[in-house]
Amino acid sequence: MRLGGQRLDLMLYVQALPVYFRNLGVMLAPLVAAGIGLGLEYLEGPLFNPIGGAGDPLIGFVIRIVEGFAFAIAVIFADDAWRHGRANIRAAWDQARRRAGDILITVIGFYFLLYVAQLIGGILGSILHIPYIALALGALAVWAFIYAIPAAAIGGVPAGGTFSTSLQAAKRQPLATAILVIVCLVVYYYVGLTVPTMLNPYLGAGYDVARILLAAIALGYVALVIARQYADFAFRPYW
Repeated sequence: MRLGGQRLDLMLYVQALPVYFRNLGVMLAPLVAAGIGLGLEYLEGPLFNPIGGAGDPLIGFVIRIVEGFAFAIAVIFADDAWRHGRANIRAAWDQARRRAGDILITVIGFYFLLYVAQLIGGILGSILHIPYIALALGALAVWAFIYAIPAAAIGGVPAGGTFSTSLQAAKRQPLATAILVIVCLVVYYYVGLTVPTMLNPYLGAGYDVARILLAAIALGYVALVIARQYADFAFRPYW
């Protein structure tokens, strides 16, 4: 489908579901990362409460890096699933390990740019007394750099070029990229964050299990749709 000269493949969001059901391994790396993150959160109190929580930002940073690398593994797995029908987690891990340096630098850069965008938005919002500027600039940063991690993970782009590659792809297909961002944010925040919070009163001790499981399920779907759209824009055919 084309709209105003842009390629729009809205069916990919539906097509991703059967691919997901055949390749549940796409959620394995995010699931492990979520479990590691939960463990670090539990360690955070005993380790840093005696010093006033001074190490909390460090723990948060480590969790984000672990989650970002796990997401890159999921993207590699998802790309293989789209191309071959079924993917192999060992092959995805091997590819991620070979490109670990570029992936890690890209993950760190992505979070840094997102932080800067939200920081600037917060300052402007305070000065201009306009709410949600931080949220809007954060969403804009995601729009501009949403293909950065796939570029490093499956595109083989060196870390120094992943952000320009992502920005160029987003500028070539701004509407398709905007739809991708909206879908990914809705799935991640609703399935991964809101639903566990809603279920918390009914789950008791099972809340943590539900939280990491739903977060992994959400990120598995996000990895599938991002991997497919990046590959389409990079002119990599599926067969």
